Amino acid sequence: GASTNAVQSYVTANKIEFRDPQYVTPKLLKKKRDKVQSYVSMRNYKPEYLNNIQSTSIHPAFIPCDHDGLCDQSNCSCIKNAFFCTKHCGWGSMSSNFFRGCACQVGQCRSSSCSCFAAKRECDPDLCRSCGACTDHPNNPAGDGQRCRNDNISMKRGIRLLVGESSVEGAGLGLFTLHSLSKGDFVDEYVGEIISQEEAERRGVVYDRQNMSCLFNLSSDFSIDATVKGNKTRYANHSDDPNIEPRLIRVNGDSRIGFFAIKDIGQEEELFFDYGYSTEIDNEQLFKPNHAHKFPWMKR
Repeated sequence: GASTNAVQSYVTANKIEFRDPQYVTPKLLKKKRDKVQSYVSMRNYKPEYLNNIQSTSIHPAFIPCDHDGLCDQSNCSCIKNAFFCTKHCGWGSMSSNFFRGCACQVGQCRSSSCSCFAAKRECDPDLCRSCGACTDHPNNPAGDGQRCRNDNISMKRGIRLLVGESSVEGAGLGLFTLHSLSKGDFVDEYVGEIISQEEAERRGVVYDRQNMSCLFNLSSDFSIDATVKGNKTRYANHSDDPNIEPRLIRVNGDSRIGFFAIKDIGQEEELFFDYGYSTEIDNEQLFKPNHAHKFPWMKR
């Protein structure tokens, strides 16, 4: 084919103007829509697999399964580790544990009526054909005109955030929202360096002495450290009465962390979430002790 420069020269010389892409969400006939909704219904999943997934809070890192024979409890690492099988797995949609997406209409994917939202997963455009997942332009804040309300992390729909002096004495800088937020609105993704839990424990000792920490559990194997490679969300401080919360969400096979408003928030208000330092994690996957006593300013 022609080179990029040649194509650009042709377009310029002939004054060709391109329209913005027009996305069309298909409207399914009632009979077909009912069939699709039946296919994605949670009733199709084996109860023992589904109950295990829903009751497990700490997972290891996800590795797609690849084995001989169809997936079952004896051979499938996804089932053993309380994951759904995905399109990345060896048996894909042929697995009885395969996650099938949703059949929501435009604007509906923001409550537990959406099977993706209920499963703590973002909608996947390869699976969710009717909700318009990933069809709106990326890098724009989430809003009422958004077709799918459950593709915020993958499409980078973070809001405008500000950093300034915190209202919490001794906490240093804090995180503020430029515009007002409604309950359930997406704030931004928590990003940083992905490190092992062993390295997180080593760094945590140093951070505790510095009276700060930007570590976040991602799985029983990995943590996120936003100290050096994070974004503005690392400036969000702790509160026992938070106005945002972090959610661990599966996005295209990966575990990622997004912040969401849990109450209506006014413009230029400071954003807080519960660090969870007072919660001890102790199970076969991971142990994290209670750290709240180490930070006097967390009494807020």
